[in-house]
Amino acid sequence: MSKIDALWKQRFQQYLVDVRRYTKYILNDHIKLVLIFAIGGLAYYYQQWLSTLTPAFPSAVVIAILMGLILTMGQIQTFLKRPDLVFLLPLETKLQPYFKKSFWFTFTIQLYILLFATGAAAPLHVKVMHDSYSNVFLFFLLLLILKVVNLGMSWWAVWFEEKWAKWTDYIVRFFLNAVFTYFLFSHAYVLFTGVVAVIMIALAIYYRSLTKRKPIKWEKLIDLEEKRMGYFYRLANLFTDVPQVKERIKRRRYLDWLLARIPFRQSATYHYLYTRTFLRSGDYLSLLVRLTVIGGFLIVAAPFQYGNIVVVLFVVYMTGFQLLPLWKQHKQILWLSLYPVEAKERKKAFLDVWKKALYVQILVLAIAVAFSNIVAALLSVAAGVIFIHLFVNAYVNKKLT
Repeated sequence: MSKIDALWKQRFQQYLVDVRRYTKYILNDHIKLVLIFAIGGLAYYYQQWLSTLTPAFPSAVVIAILMGLILTMGQIQTFLKRPDLVFLLPLETKLQPYFKKSFWFTFTIQLYILLFATGAAAPLHVKVMHDSYSNVFLFFLLLLILKVVNLGMSWWAVWFEEKWAKWTDYIVRFFLNAVFTYFLFSHAYVLFTGVVAVIMIALAIYYRSLTKRKPIKWEKLIDLEEKRMGYFYRLANLFTDVPQVKERIKRRRYLDWLLARIPFRQSATYHYLYTRTFLRSGDYLSLLVRLTVIGGFLIVAAPFQYGNIVVVLFVVYMTGFQLLPLWKQHKQILWLSLYPVEAKERKKAFLDVWKKALYVQILVLAIAVAFSNIVAALLSVAAGVIFIHLFVNAYVNKKLT
C-alpha cells in the first residue's frame, strides 16, 4: 500500500514540476498584463450588461447550459505512462488507492472551475431572479455533489467499447445536468430537482454495475492521459520549445488554392514555406480559428458597442503573440541555409504570412462588430491595422533573430 501511495506522490510531483516549468513561459509579463486588462474590461462590461437586464431574461437557461457543460466535462487525471502497461500490470488489483487519489485530485481542480463559473453566474441569477447569494452558495454545494457523480460516471464510461456509447454518455449527462441546474436556478418545484438527481444517481449505479470486476483499460487510460498532457504541451510550445510535443501534420487539401496563388519564383520560396507550414503544420491555423470564434462569440453574445474595439485588439494580440513560434518552426532543418535566397526575404515572407492571418481575423471580427455598430466595426479595422504595425515595430522585429 505504501509503495502505491509513494508512486502516486512521485507522479504527482513530476506533474507539478512540468506544469511549473512551462507555466512561467505561458504566463509571462505580456500575457499577465493583457489578462489583467481583459478581466477588468470584461468585468466592467458584464456589470454594465447586467444593469440592462429585465426579469424576462432567461437567466436560468443560460446558467443551465454553462453549468451543464462544466459538470459533464472532465476525465480522471491518472498520471499513467506508457511503460505502466507492462510494469504496473502485475499490481492491477492493488491500484484502487492510486486511482482514488487521482479521482480526488481531479475533483479539486474541477471544484475551482465550478467555483469560478458559479461566481460569474451568481450576479446574473441574483439580478434576474431577485434571489440571495446565500441560496447561490447552497446551489454550489449541490452542484459539487453532482460533479462527484459525473466524475464517477466519466471514469466508468472509459470501459465502454462502442464509439456511440461515448457520445450517448456525454449527451445524456449534459441533458440531465442542464435540466437539474435549470430546475435549481429557476426555483422550480423541489420534487422536479429531486427526480433528476435520483435519475443521475441510478444511472451512475448502472454504470458501476456494467464495469464491476472488469480489468483496467490500460491502453485507453494511457491514451487519454497522453492526449490531456498533449494539449498542455502544445499550448506551452507556443511560448517555448517543448521536447514532448510531437509534430502533427494535416493535409487540408481544401486549402491548396491558397498555395496556388503564390507565384512560382525564387523570391517567393520562404513565402511558400511559411504559408504551407501555417496551413498544415502544428496548431497555427486551428489556433487562429479558435481565437477568432471565441472573439466573435464575445462580440455577438455580449455587444459592448465601442468596447468591442478593445475585444478585437485583445484577440488580435493573443493570436499574433501565439503565432510567433512559426518563425522558429524550421530552425533545426539545416538545408534551409542552402536556399539561394537572402535572409531578409525570409523575415519579409514570415511577416507577410503573419500579417495576412491577423488581417483576416480583424476582418471577421469587424463583421461581427458590424451587427451592433457599423462605426465601431470600421474603427476596429483601423485600430487593428495600427496595432499590428506598432506591435511589429515594438516587439516582433526584436524576436525575429
